Amino acid sequence: MKIKTQIQHLLTYLNQFAPPSLAEDWDNIGLQLGSLEDEIRGILIALDVTESVLEEAKRLKTNVLITHHPLFFKAIKSLDDSKSVQRLAKMAIKQDLNILSFHTNLDATLQGLNDLLAERLKLKFIHPFIPSRDPKIPYAGLGRIGNIQKMNFNHFLTHVSQSLHLKHFRYVGDLRASISTVAVMTGSGGDFFWEAKRKKADVLVTGDVKYHSALDSLAEEICLVDIGHFAGEIGMTTLMGAQIRNFLKKQKVLVPVFETKCQRDPFEFFGGME
Repeated sequence: MKIKTQIQHLLTYLNQFAPPSLAEDWDNIGLQLGSLEDEIRGILIALDVTESVLEEAKRLKTNVLITHHPLFFKAIKSLDDSKSVQRLAKMAIKQDLNILSFHTNLDATLQGLNDLLAERLKLKFIHPFIPSRDPKIPYAGLGRIGNIQKMNFNHFLTHVSQSLHLKHFRYVGDLRASISTVAVMTGSGGDFFWEAKRKKADVLVTGDVKYHSALDSLAEEICLVDIGHFAGEIGMTTLMGAQIRNFLKKQKVLVPVFETKCQRDPFEFFGGME
């Protein structure tokens, strides 16, 4: 039985699932740190590179970290300890950890993060919200739009809470508004409410909505639901876990695969003074 495989083989397989051609121009996907020639000894999957995630990888004796958000978005000029990115990079190097990231290509691909969010909200007749960047993959693209049984916005908010297991989230709109066409955008998609309105969506479910986007959407009479960045994307750990285990099974490779247990939404909610 084959028991070893290189990181390059895993990257090639995952690039077929989430093609790099779907990534936005500003994105930085793929190998962040390490060597594609290294043999895989264990894999940890997390949303972000954080100190707790790196400690988790060390504790689990893994040498590959798969993340959604890249460690490096901009070029760095030194590896001093002045900023968190440099500290994380030094920490990963010391523990001989290889880091791969799949970001907007994972958002856009078929059965990627946006499809996952749309399915969790039980949308029907789902199709891409923003056209695919790769004309050879027309079924992909950022965001998704679909239909749901008609209900008022108040009932839709309850549906979101129950479907995504969320106690707290923000919303904009008239609670009496009728909802039947729903757009979703994982990550920070508040500015896409204009496109949602153009495509006749009644509501956009996304994260990190800015104040002025909220004001504009209210004026344009399109509802917004801000579930936060973390809640919309943490499903990538189980999504990528299934893909990676499928790859290892096909390769007949026996290495452990873990989904992070330590990562949490950095935001807390203050309940007010007694």
